[in-house]
Amino acid sequence: MDAAHGTPLMTTLSLAGAARLELMRLIHRGALRPGDRLNEVALAERFGISRGPLREAARALEGEGVLVSRPRLGFFVVRFTPEEIRGVYAAKTWLEQALIEDLSVHCSIERRREFLQALQATARPDRIGFTEALLRFRLEVCAALQNRFLAEMMAALYRKFAIIGAVVPVPDSSDRQGWILAAQQRFWTAMIAGDTATARAVLAEDTAHWLADLPPRFGDPTPANRARRRPVLAAAQ
Repeated sequence: MDAAHGTPLMTTLSLAGAARLELMRLIHRGALRPGDRLNEVALAERFGISRGPLREAARALEGEGVLVSRPRLGFFVVRFTPEEIRGVYAAKTWLEQALIEDLSVHCSIERRREFLQALQATARPDRIGFTEALLRFRLEVCAALQNRFLAEMMAALYRKFAIIGAVVPVPDSSDRQGWILAAQQRFWTAMIAGDTATARAVLAEDTAHWLADLPPRFGDPTPANRARRRPVLAAAQ
C-alpha cells in the first residue's frame, strides 16, 4: 500500500514488479530525487512488503539504469551532470543522421506509414506509461534498421533517453509528451514523403529544443554558482 496516496500495490504483479512500479512513481513525483538514497526499511514498510522484494525491484531498476548501487551504502537514484547530458545529445546528432540514411534506403514507404500509425499508440495519460511506450516504439524502429551496429547504438541511445525521461523532474509532463509526439509525427510524415532534408531539420530542431532547457534547469553556469551547485537532471526525452 502506498500510504501517502492510499493506493494498494497491483495484485496482478509480483511483489517485486509492484515495488518497481511504486519506486518509479516516487521518482516521477519527485519524492525520490536524483542522488537520493533509498531507505529500504521505510520503503518496505510504506509498500507493505518485506525488504527482499524491494531489493529485487531495486536491482531491476539498477539493470535499467535508473538506480545505481554503492557497496555497503545501498541504492541511489541516478543523476547526470550538464556535460553528460550534452554528450548524450551530441551522440544523438551524429547517430540520427545515419538513422535517416538507413531508413531512407532500406525502410519501405509502407513500413514508414506503419511506424507513424504506431507512434499514435504511444500516447499515455501518465508519464511512466508514456516513457516506456516511447522506448518500445523506438526499439521497434531500431529493429527495422539494416545496419545492425547502428541499430545497437541507437537502442543504447534511446535507453539512455528513457532513463533521463524517467528520473528528471518536469513541471508539466503533458507538455513534454506533446512536444515529443509532435516532433516524431513531423519526422515520420517527412520520411513517408521521402523528404530527408525536412526529416533532418525536424530532428535538429528537436535537439536544440531540449538543449535549450539545460541552462534554466541547471541554473546560472557561472563558476561561483557552479562550485556550490549540486548536480541535478536536465529535462530530456
